[in-house]
Amino acid sequence: MIRMPPGRMLTFLIAPIVWLAWYFLPEQPPLEVLAEHWRITLTMAFGSFIGGATSEAGGAVAFPVFTKVLAIPPTQAKLFSLATQSIGMGSGFLTILLLRIRVEWRAVFWVVLGSIPLLPVGFSLAGSLPSSAVRILFTVVQCSFALALWWHNRDPNRDRNYSLPRFAFTEKAVLLIFGMIGGLVSGLLGSGLEIIVFSVLVLWFRMCEKTATPTVIAMMVLTSWSGFAMIASAGQFTAPVVQYWLAAIPIVVVGAPLGVYTCTCMSRMMVVWVLVILILAELISSLLLIPLSREIAAASLALFLAFSALYYLMYRSQRYV
Repeated sequence: MIRMPPGRMLTFLIAPIVWLAWYFLPEQPPLEVLAEHWRITLTMAFGSFIGGATSEAGGAVAFPVFTKVLAIPPTQAKLFSLATQSIGMGSGFLTILLLRIRVEWRAVFWVVLGSIPLLPVGFSLAGSLPSSAVRILFTVVQCSFALALWWHNRDPNRDRNYSLPRFAFTEKAVLLIFGMIGGLVSGLLGSGLEIIVFSVLVLWFRMCEKTATPTVIAMMVLTSWSGFAMIASAGQFTAPVVQYWLAAIPIVVVGAPLGVYTCTCMSRMMVVWVLVILILAELISSLLLIPLSREIAAASLALFLAFSALYYLMYRSQRYV
């Protein structure tokens, strides 16, 4: 008789518990919400799986689909991303804990310490920027990340660490600073912390993707929970975002843990190629669908070059060889 480890058995209880709460807590009948917003549910079936299996949160799929295909305002897409990641990535986070998947907790602490205070700043800035600027910012962050992945995987013999090779003042400062940058971007877009910090982990610290992925999931979950609490306490979590959120809950609570488990079975290069293909699709859709003024296009190019130059310097660093 095959005995299943207790942790793995407990992972199967996450979804039923969330489904029970989802069905009985809302005032509006949840099945009516699903019927009305089935496109949200379908989007997050894919988004939550990607969020669990890769270093990108589910909002990395939701944000471009919402703003480009479903014509949902970026402010609502951002609030939805944070709220949904709190459930979907939260269930993925519990799966990581129960399955005892390797996480670099020292990095999690210092990144989250920097990200949470910058979330409100990102929230306030988002309201003063044109929607096209917010949407193209998302694409810029994604494309510079794809370039970072390409650099990281050019050399198959490149050293890869399964934990932080050093942990002194410099490492703490770098994690704190990039946590602040990621928190600012997440406040603007609803996600972004995970791919910025992932780039730092794999390029500068030379961390293996299969260790970096659950590590950034932990970071994003703690940041999303904090952001969700902020918007809820400020009274910003209202219809129609609440309805979108209710339509996503029953599927993301399954998709994210499934993605986490799939990531443990996938090869490192498979994880990389999934990410690159997604980002390429995001770039093409942005160029086709987002109207750009000359000023926004120039600012986007400058930001892309700045991110790319920084990532290249990290890639060339020999500090952690």
